Amino acid sequence: MHKLGFVILVFMLLATQCIARSTSERDVVEVPFSILKGLVIVDAKIKGNVPVKVALATGIEHSITDMTILEKYKLTAYYTADGPVTGRNDKTYTFTMVSGVSVGSSKSKDLSMRLGAMSQISGLVGQEIFATLGADFFEGQIIQFDFKSSVVRFIDKQPAKTGNLSQNLNASKSTVLRMMPKASDPFRRTYLLPAVRDVQFNGQKGTLLIDTGIATSLAFSSSAAKKLGLPLPTENGQSREERVNLRFESSEISDVPASIYAKGTSADQTLSKYGVVARSLFLQKFIATFDFQKGLVVLE
Repeated sequence: MHKLGFVILVFMLLATQCIARSTSERDVVEVPFSILKGLVIVDAKIKGNVPVKVALATGIEHSITDMTILEKYKLTAYYTADGPVTGRNDKTYTFTMVSGVSVGSSKSKDLSMRLGAMSQISGLVGQEIFATLGADFFEGQIIQFDFKSSVVRFIDKQPAKTGNLSQNLNASKSTVLRMMPKASDPFRRTYLLPAVRDVQFNGQKGTLLIDTGIATSLAFSSSAAKKLGLPLPTENGQSREERVNLRFESSEISDVPASIYAKGTSADQTLSKYGVVARSLFLQKFIATFDFQKGLVVLE
């Protein structure tokens, strides 16, 4: 082989390796996060290049920002009907359109963000939190929360052997859970949430929502606690602390800290739809992978 041909061949081989490595690196985007007051906080961008901080909440459908910071980021508030329009007691909600929302170098999305009380979260953590990103941002993505390493990974490609994300997981140490189908509503777009049926709490079956967006471990509404035979706190009183045994189809976790909220409190009303929520302090025991493509949660 001529010397020039040899050099070209070596160059081509090196280029191929670089391309393969680059593609592999793009398959997983790794972004550091901080836990502040139990909330998962990451650096993000809006409008393509404007830096902000956001919280990540797998348990809410719609991303939320705050009316008080719209002017700062040159955003406009709108309102629209929430449900069917009948002309009598119609409900509305306010929102803003936020373009180019991304975390690290993850896929950028344009989001219709509901307007809520993000200023309370900013005050709680001591810095401005632009938004809480929910299931509308996670839609169609695979996201892994590694609490031990304090990173969130956006996984672009599904592992080759499918369905249960098992290719790169130790099956004996992994629990695979299937999300309930997303809600059906003819009047609005709905999103898949990591809510899991037939989880056992002290031997009684219930539904569990898995939410990275709120501190505490397990949280029970008063009605869910009553159905499961757990002692209730005084109506409108303080929450009651309890320990429960949690069993999934393939694994069991004993003596899990739980909070039972009193009937009539705002926390109880927030929990009423699903009844039981596993929150960030519970998830810190795991590497938690949320596959919003196939509707799976893997805890390892």
